[in-house]
Amino acid sequence: MKRFLEITMTNLIDIDTNDAAKFRLIGQTVSTYRCAIPYTSEIFLGDLLAIHDSQKQFTFYAKVTGMQHASNFSDANWDTRPHTSHFYNLGEDVFLLLEATPLGYLDQNGNFRRPKTVPTKFSSVRIAEEEDFAFLEEYMGKIEVGLVRNGTGTIATAKVGLHPHDLNQHMGVFATTGMGKSNFMKVFSASCMKEQPFGLLMVDPHGEYLKGRSAPGGGENPGLIHYREGRGGLAIFSTRDEQAIKRYGASTLSIAYDDFRPSDLYPIFEFSEAQSEILETLSDISGSVLIDFFSATDFTEDWYDGYAGTNPPLARRLKEFHEASLRSIKRKLEILTRHNPFFRRSGSSLNGIRRALEEQKVVLIDIPGMREQSELFILSLLTRTFLNERRNDGFGADETEPAGQVLIAIEEAQRVLGPGRGTAVFRECAMEGRKFGIGLCVITQQPKNIDPRILAQINTYVVLGLSDKTDRQMIASSAKQDLTALDGEIQTLERGEAVISTLSVPFPISCRIHAFDRYIKQDDMKKTNPIRDGLKNSFS
Repeated sequence: MKRFLEITMTNLIDIDTNDAAKFRLIGQTVSTYRCAIPYTSEIFLGDLLAIHDSQKQFTFYAKVTGMQHASNFSDANWDTRPHTSHFYNLGEDVFLLLEATPLGYLDQNGNFRRPKTVPTKFSSVRIAEEEDFAFLEEYMGKIEVGLVRNGTGTIATAKVGLHPHDLNQHMGVFATTGMGKSNFMKVFSASCMKEQPFGLLMVDPHGEYLKGRSAPGGGENPGLIHYREGRGGLAIFSTRDEQAIKRYGASTLSIAYDDFRPSDLYPIFEFSEAQSEILETLSDISGSVLIDFFSATDFTEDWYDGYAGTNPPLARRLKEFHEASLRSIKRKLEILTRHNPFFRRSGSSLNGIRRALEEQKVVLIDIPGMREQSELFILSLLTRTFLNERRNDGFGADETEPAGQVLIAIEEAQRVLGPGRGTAVFRECAMEGRKFGIGLCVITQQPKNIDPRILAQINTYVVLGLSDKTDRQMIASSAKQDLTALDGEIQTLERGEAVISTLSVPFPISCRIHAFDRYIKQDDMKKTNPIRDGLKNSFS
């Protein structure tokens, strides 16, 4: 049954009648529509409106972004008078005044257009129903993440899917803790496992993505290995013991000294200007040579005069630097090798990781129990390696969209992409990675701490609940589609709900993200219930 909005301009007749004259638009600009509806109407922020213009034969779409109580009475204090309901006819002149943001319109030929015109005044208005969303199917990509949300419900037949070609232009996932970032990333990863649209690289320091973790109250919280249908699209490289490696069908993670370059130290240690100069001086030195040299050399006062080691050319290159700075580099290299058992003199997983990404699999780097430094070290090394390889190989030089796109996920991205901090390799990837088929998936609960120049490079925004006003303002000012009018909706999003802005869809989509444990149990994720099954209202 359709939820009609009972609308007129000044004289609302009795609210129990079905007079169609009530379903009207009363005012608008190109950027805002106004509707008056009976004060008893069930209406919510985020509800989508369908406005039929019988004169132009257009169907306009708009989203409710504000509402307030209003009336036609000249007495400004009418609602505080004693016995108000006895002296005023609430069914005629008391109403809710809606503000709605235009999304666009369907023309006579069924083509969706940007909202560059306005509906004829008093055009009929109603809550959009499932059939109204049929046109969206042609805009949706194959990486399914949820269902279109309409107010407090979802449209069972309206899938929300991201386009692979949008994501090498970077994706941001923004949410306050507890609002569903991890659930979204698992659903997104499961879709990528099934469809294999590109290579997805994820580093998991908690074991959460691999096998899940105990849910509050003892509920089920599975991991990616439990998604049987997509298991062929998952490659795991792990630091777990041999028995676990075998049980999970994983490969042992190993990073060789020669995979390493001095710049990989930047995300995990602080460096003075002098120490940074040393690293720049050593930028062309292989990792094994560098580690052996610093391990064997004691940088005491006048160390160079008594140097008797096996690498005089490298010693000469460093002789002008202060001993204290060299000793600091030595200590950092010792910490790197001592605290990362996967970092070894020989044996490298890089070829296996590279091959799995080329096969467009989800590559999960599983390092449970490792320190934050280990996670950032691996991310930096792999990003730098693949970005440089593709640049040197002329990837994408023919200006066509080549195969082999890669998306690198960075959890808690403010650690390496904050203003004035971070590392050159992540900034470089954000600025230039799309040219080489490498995108970043920036995941954070603190978008205000991400460098605005980085946010400006992101073309797909997945915004879950954000309670901080500054965070919401940062997102609204950076997104390619205007999210300013959706501030109230974003502030009131419940867990598992999101607003998604992406270039291939003509307006921001309100979405309820699939619950991962239910999503992976579906025999066929493409099948849906009949269109008349109505709205689904539960996330969990």
